[in-house]
Amino acid sequence: MTDPGNDKPGLRRLGAPSKPAAPAPKRSKAADALATKATDVLKTEFDKALALKEKLAGEAVESSEQKGRDPRQAEKLRSLVASLEGMSRFAIAMGLLTPAENRAIWSEYMGKGLYEGWR
Repeated sequence: MTDPGNDKPGLRRLGAPSKPAAPAPKRSKAADALATKATDVLKTEFDKALALKEKLAGEAVESSEQKGRDPRQAEKLRSLVASLEGMSRFAIAMGLLTPAENRAIWSEYMGKGLYEGWR
């Protein structure tokens, strides 16, 4: 709940990542290579999730009954996104990515429509 005299909103709003207040962390060459690899792996998994989402949307257009679509396909997409959340947390916990780097990846794929059209 917010104070009537306080101009700050009471809810946190998510959006595109803003410029970080602190500079990017100084990493060794090996740590930088691991961060790059972690980013690439996450983006590959996000691309797979988007591909599955496009496939499901295409099947819905073609009449799911004629194509023999398994109704659990949408659940697969949700579980894949849940796996991405776990991978992201793991990368942060291991120090491979900073929270800001992770948010940038999520923001990029949310902008590409990862969550659009979910029921």
